[in-house]
Amino acid sequence: MAGIANIDNQSLRGFLRMVETEFPDDFVRVRQEIDPKFESTAMLFELDRAGRSPVVVFESIKGKTMPLVTNVAGSRKLLAACLGVKVAELPTAFRERCQKYIPCEVVSSAAWDEVVLEGSQIDLTKLPIPLQFTVDAAPYITAGQISARDPITGVDTTGFHRLMLKGKERLGISLHSRRRLYEYHRRAEEKGQSLPVAITIGTHPLHYMGSMVYAYPQNVRKFEIIGGLFGEPYRLARCGVADLEVPAGAEIVIEGEILAGVREPEGPFSEFTGYASHRSTQNVFVAKRVRMRRDAIYHSVVSGMSQDHILVDLITGDRLGLDDLPSVRLVRIVLRERSAGAGFPEFSRNATLGQALSQIVQMRAQVLREP
Repeated sequence: MAGIANIDNQSLRGFLRMVETEFPDDFVRVRQEIDPKFESTAMLFELDRAGRSPVVVFESIKGKTMPLVTNVAGSRKLLAACLGVKVAELPTAFRERCQKYIPCEVVSSAAWDEVVLEGSQIDLTKLPIPLQFTVDAAPYITAGQISARDPITGVDTTGFHRLMLKGKERLGISLHSRRRLYEYHRRAEEKGQSLPVAITIGTHPLHYMGSMVYAYPQNVRKFEIIGGLFGEPYRLARCGVADLEVPAGAEIVIEGEILAGVREPEGPFSEFTGYASHRSTQNVFVAKRVRMRRDAIYHSVVSGMSQDHILVDLITGDRLGLDDLPSVRLVRIVLRERSAGAGFPEFSRNATLGQALSQIVQMRAQVLREP
């Protein structure tokens, strides 16, 4: 990753450059070879135990040729820096900017169009996809942003869905959140059609944050929300599946479709709740083409109860206080794995839900660590 080329302010590389130059204490390079089974995840949780949450770049992955970056959304300080605000201002800035929809800019060329793989050249097993926990059914693509278009209205969306590695061209995917992508696939399936989608890997943390916004008008594109966070039009480029538009500065784009009428076992997967989730719609994605930068960086989100996995959700809750829910008098949480002295956390009406959730996560993590 030396001399990162083709950097722009809306790309993952732009973010990495900012962190390495302006926040060097929050940037860690691991040059020693690691095993993609468990080691990257274990290192991040050990850093968390030590009270640190840096961006980590693993430069050498056993059996792979591509570097791995993770924990890009694990620090409030760095997310605030992305918005150019103080940490205390992060929830307000996020809430205000994600409501300022900015139309996108479609550019003619993209960084991810340097290498194109088709047919027998496609082999997703060559990506440095970590196996994060022993309970996981397989390695999972966790930072894949899935873009698709509504078969009826033509409005597109982008968002996270867990992607289980099944083979060189095949991924299991769960749409159990029952949001827009689930509905788009349902509408396509009603017509007997598979849903064309593009999986984008390696995007800026503001894309991550914007994709987690759920309450917005049906005619608004998620990419317009992300543009609002950047304060400028989000630059997109058309890929080779159904003219879908994806971030021009991304690292990797996997083009394909979610099959109609096909269901296969998917999961379990180590979810943000701290439990292994078997819940799944058991959908199947088949890759038709892979495009990537010549020196692509693979991005993975640390699964389980990591800051990388849950922090953005906590930030979106930081602006919603208990005063916004007049019928709620008290939040009382019972931890199933209670140990002696764990107690029952309670929160006053002036606490935000984000603060409450953050404390719950910390208490649960402490309980799980206790013998």
